[in-house]
Amino acid sequence: MIAVSNMKGGCAKTTTAVNLAAALSKGDPEDGIKPQKVLLIDLDPQGNVATSFGIEKSLVKHTISNLLMDDDGEILRNIEQYLLTPELITESMQGKRRSATPNGKIPEDTFQVSNLWILPSDINLTGANIELSNKIGRETRLRDIINEVASEFDHIIIDTSPSVSLLTINALVAANFLLVPVQPEWYAIEGLGQMLETVNQLKRQLNPRIKLFGILETMRENTTLHEMVSDEIRRRFDHQVFEEPAVIFRRIAIAEAVNYGAPIVLLQDKGAPKKFGRGAKHYWSFFKQFNERMLRYREKKGYIEPNKMN
Repeated sequence: MIAVSNMKGGCAKTTTAVNLAAALSKGDPEDGIKPQKVLLIDLDPQGNVATSFGIEKSLVKHTISNLLMDDDGEILRNIEQYLLTPELITESMQGKRRSATPNGKIPEDTFQVSNLWILPSDINLTGANIELSNKIGRETRLRDIINEVASEFDHIIIDTSPSVSLLTINALVAANFLLVPVQPEWYAIEGLGQMLETVNQLKRQLNPRIKLFGILETMRENTTLHEMVSDEIRRRFDHQVFEEPAVIFRRIAIAEAVNYGAPIVLLQDKGAPKKFGRGAKHYWSFFKQFNERMLRYREKKGYIEPNKMN
């Protein structure tokens, strides 16, 4: 389980979560990386994970808010009803594609997922965050939810809000790993330090398993400032930082992908505008380094589990 988190907003946290989830579910046959079964959990009240896949928020009836507030476990026993299926996600992406490109500029078969499930959120999660403060087991509610389905997935990715709320604490208590997207600016380094200190506190008190999986530079620009801050991040955190070309440069195409209803890693196929291919290549490089790190970790721990797609 990987929590994608940073206290600072505007660092491409959700973009990173959705592209990583989509890439893992698709795999890369050319590099011998098999598709993997992925659950993507949205723990941000903005609910932008669903939007990233062309899903209209108004059509989402069941969200993680209901599960978090479930005191007697009745809803939890029917958790499958709360997951958006690959079929629904594919249908939503293709519908968004048709409205965005009525002349069919991007092939419709590009907008397909077969191994990805989403547990969505909505604005009601803001209220749930407040109400959780009075609940028993308030820090472990998400962990209980994930335990119901963890054995069915190769990866569970949690997108969080940019704050140290009870929701974020739930994500960090449930996760095995922390992935931190960070924009190379001076304030971001300070926020990164605070984030890691929070994780260390949770490690001592609530989740001894969690560890920093890596730091991903995002929204990078070819400026002297970004180069200086990037060097400082790498000086302080060394091997924790993903190496180039796994650095996500600021590209308008990455933001534009939302208008087409799919993460940019799904828009690089033959027939798609070249701008998407250029924007996607860095996220694919990150995905490959992510996969290599995960394999090394699992081999070191002697944890080699059959692929859930087998």
